[in-house]
Amino acid sequence: MQSYYNNKVYINRRQCESCGNALKPLKIRDEFYRRPFLKNEHAVETQLSMLFNAVAICHQTRLFANPEHNLYGWDYLEWGFLNLANASSWLLQPAKLLTYSVNDIAQALTSAFSPNNDGINSTLDTATERAALMHALAGFVLEKYGGSFATLLASAQHQTGGVNGIYTTLNQTVAFEDPRKKKTSFLVKLLHDAGLFIISDPQHYVPIMDYHMQRVLLRTGCVEIKDPDLFRMLANQEPQDTDEPVRSACIDALTIIADISGHPVWVMNDFLWPLGRSCCNTHPLCVSGRCEKEPCTFALLAALPGNHKKCIFQEFCIGSHDDNYRNLYEPIIKTHYY
Repeated sequence: MQSYYNNKVYINRRQCESCGNALKPLKIRDEFYRRPFLKNEHAVETQLSMLFNAVAICHQTRLFANPEHNLYGWDYLEWGFLNLANASSWLLQPAKLLTYSVNDIAQALTSAFSPNNDGINSTLDTATERAALMHALAGFVLEKYGGSFATLLASAQHQTGGVNGIYTTLNQTVAFEDPRKKKTSFLVKLLHDAGLFIISDPQHYVPIMDYHMQRVLLRTGCVEIKDPDLFRMLANQEPQDTDEPVRSACIDALTIIADISGHPVWVMNDFLWPLGRSCCNTHPLCVSGRCEKEPCTFALLAALPGNHKKCIFQEFCIGSHDDNYRNLYEPIIKTHYY
């Protein structure tokens, strides 16, 4: 049975089942969940502030780079926020942060994400926008929860859904207002991985969906594009006003894949995000014979059989033998949602 979205997009369940079966025997390496960003000796409030604020400004991270340490995108954010925690930075203290202007916060972030902490050659783009998100989050936490992320989290009672759940709570601040809940779901997953939150209502958890994952689902054919104009725009990376209905279809497809695989739906991020980032990006592994990240992010996260000379989806992926599908990209939009 095919589920259509605005008569432009539908889910190919057979392809979703193939992806789920390919992921079924795999396991994420234990050391991934023991990395310092998640497991450290900082006070719980500091750990929570790192997680909340890093996710709040985590969107459109393609330009983030620290080549000296081989850190890019989210990995660079983790490194930078751990450094802020180690330095007891005011950026992680809501009451102190609110005594500074958005421009002050932007300057401090720019410095934190520059090679010598001097703001020169920083790759943190749209710093003022990201600073404004942190400023608004600090104001919300101070006004509603006395400046304590721990108090905010306790109020959710380990619920994602419902009137008191974390989705409803964080929807009140601009960084987490996305109706498809990408940032909030990502935050919940990190809190869970860090042992700071138990997901007691997995049935209400909305799958994380970022641009790397959309690209994989489009190229494998798990999500099919039936509208020729939309297909052309995706293949040509033409800017669009919205990523719907592609994004909704991808979220639903990922739910099917998770169910077939037997892995919790939040673990899908740990499989598909690094695969899209390293193996299925500008020069896909299926045709180039190499991953774009060195070492491959996917191989670092997942315990893969063999020597990873080909993509785990290659045998059934439509894009591996059809360059029309292989040329598909995620919708190009301007958003702070992901």
